[in-house]
Amino acid sequence: MSNLLSIITNYIIERPSPLIVETLQTLTPSRENYTLLPPETSFIMYIVLIPFALIFLYGLYIRLRVYGYSALLTLSQNFKSWLMQSLKFAVLQKRIIREKLAGLMHLAISYGILILFIGTLIVFIDNDILEPFNQKLLQGIFYQVFELILDIFGLLLLLGISIQLTRRYSGVRRLRPKLEYYTYLWGLLFIGISGFLLESIRITVKKPVWSIYSPIGNTISTLLASGIGAEALKNVYPILWWAHALTAFGLVATLPYTNLRHTIVSLIYSGLTYSAPRLPQLAKTPFRISELDLSTLEESRIGFRKINDLDWLQKMGLDACTDCGRCEAICPAYSSGTALSPRNLVQKLMKIMWNRRENGEKDLIESRDLGYDEVYACTTCGGCVDVCPVIISPLEYIIEARRAYVIDGRMEKKVIETLNNLSRVENPYGLPKAEREALVKELRSLGAKTIDENPDPEYIYWIGCLATYDPRVRNIARKMVEILNNAGVNFAILGTLERCSGEPARRIGEEGLFQELALKNIELFKKVNAKKIIVHCPHCYQTFKNEYRELGIELEVIHHSVLLRELLNKGKIKPKIEEDALVTFHDSCYIARFNNIINEPRELLKNLKFKEMERIRENTFCCGAGGGNYWSEIKRVKRESLQRLEEAIRINADVIIVECPYCLAMLEDAVRVMGLEEKLKILDISEIFD
Repeated sequence: MSNLLSIITNYIIERPSPLIVETLQTLTPSRENYTLLPPETSFIMYIVLIPFALIFLYGLYIRLRVYGYSALLTLSQNFKSWLMQSLKFAVLQKRIIREKLAGLMHLAISYGILILFIGTLIVFIDNDILEPFNQKLLQGIFYQVFELILDIFGLLLLLGISIQLTRRYSGVRRLRPKLEYYTYLWGLLFIGISGFLLESIRITVKKPVWSIYSPIGNTISTLLASGIGAEALKNVYPILWWAHALTAFGLVATLPYTNLRHTIVSLIYSGLTYSAPRLPQLAKTPFRISELDLSTLEESRIGFRKINDLDWLQKMGLDACTDCGRCEAICPAYSSGTALSPRNLVQKLMKIMWNRRENGEKDLIESRDLGYDEVYACTTCGGCVDVCPVIISPLEYIIEARRAYVIDGRMEKKVIETLNNLSRVENPYGLPKAEREALVKELRSLGAKTIDENPDPEYIYWIGCLATYDPRVRNIARKMVEILNNAGVNFAILGTLERCSGEPARRIGEEGLFQELALKNIELFKKVNAKKIIVHCPHCYQTFKNEYRELGIELEVIHHSVLLRELLNKGKIKPKIEEDALVTFHDSCYIARFNNIINEPRELLKNLKFKEMERIRENTFCCGAGGGNYWSEIKRVKRESLQRLEEAIRINADVIIVECPYCLAMLEDAVRVMGLEEKLKILDISEIFD
């Protein structure tokens, strides 16, 4: 009897009937490919796919032809660095998630698309590679988990796109209402919805016992089963399946030609750019004046006036732009009503780059595509670079364009005067050395010693141009000398040996003049054996610490707020401000955003009645003086300093503490314009201490 049962069992296994096969398939969860579709569907689908694939590959080719081959080579040479940075910014989306709602929305969309794409790839492997060899990947527990994951991420995709469409239709200011964006968003929404409908029809018709692992499709199936017959659903299924497939093919085919290309380009670009200190450098150094061969000077490309003047990475940066508008939203020049929008600038250059008629040789300065007011409105605050999800630096394009304007001599009168002053008397004011000599004499009377009198100091205190020549800012130098002297700090001043750091020249675009001044200062620092340099000016801090390095010297540069914090902790200084005065703090762009000195100045205010303004820390708002704007004249509807002052007024501040002489001058001017001299004081952080 047992032998007979064994024979029957073996027969069933070796030669199963269709009924047994169907029963086993019902009991064993597995993916049925092209179910409810004609048997020739697979072949037809691949025929249909060919033109879509060719369109996609051609788009990829024309992108690679412009910048991609160099990108791929660089990527292969620096793969580990690229991988880490790309994971941080493109995969984990570190910058995007700073905004909670927008960040969660983007995560839902991007990870929804990614997981559904991986799911489609697995289905392809299962159906077209394994199945011909009688192998099956999508079956059993793996298939059940696979279905559950796809349902979850499909739902996330629909939620993300719904939020995005709601934001766009509700008029979020920075989101442009472009037909292209709505088209692919609605396309993605259709793919998500139709995918769930196809799944629910399969469940309704086939009634698999594993449908619980497709919770969304199963829920929709319950609704369908109660209102539509199985035969009707079978008729709808092929039409919906082809609509789903063709929409997906269309979106993929047009990806290189639409804003969707950022899904690929930004993945590569963000990993290639951030390994270098992009913020500290602002823009690439075009030459080294100490190494320059004057005979080849005319052959050297200085500045940016044609698309073909850009290198491959700068071109890729234009293509990586997502048009999200974060840079525009934070830009002080844009908010003050100038011609500059960093988003518009990048998008405009991207369109020119792909305009074949112009062929990359259009002179953008002659054509005013890079207009003077647009290029010189930038305060180089770095906000656009700091918030860009894919690490694009509009600053690079702006500073390169400024260099071209300088080469042409097309600056406005005030800028030309400033550059002439720097060249002639080595300070932007154009004032004689006697002014500096008078200040040195005064500071010596307060206890300061020159480098000749104290040739081996622990610190050199750099006074800077504003504190030398501006009567109000000079109080910072006086106060710092008093504090350092009373605290027993071993320091010296350079006195009449000081000259401008060159920072205004570099921001304006006069690279040669900057390097001339910088090399003289570097020679001076080496001659006096400078170890540590104290500065109260963030612009000098940025230049000495991050930009002189390329020219041959590394300095330990200390901002005065950091040194004051150290002295306060040692009990050598104490605040003298009125206890009932409400104090707020204005972060300098070059200190907080560029150099991440954020908590140190706040520790100096911890015992005061303190309240923060709206835009603080690395998200601070520029006073409007940066980027050479203190030394130029660009028309603004509402100056940045006035906007910043309004933030302080909204919290009823009595005192605004600053850490920058430019901010001090700009905000005090705004106080005078608004007639608030009796109500609101502007003080440098050094001025609140005895």
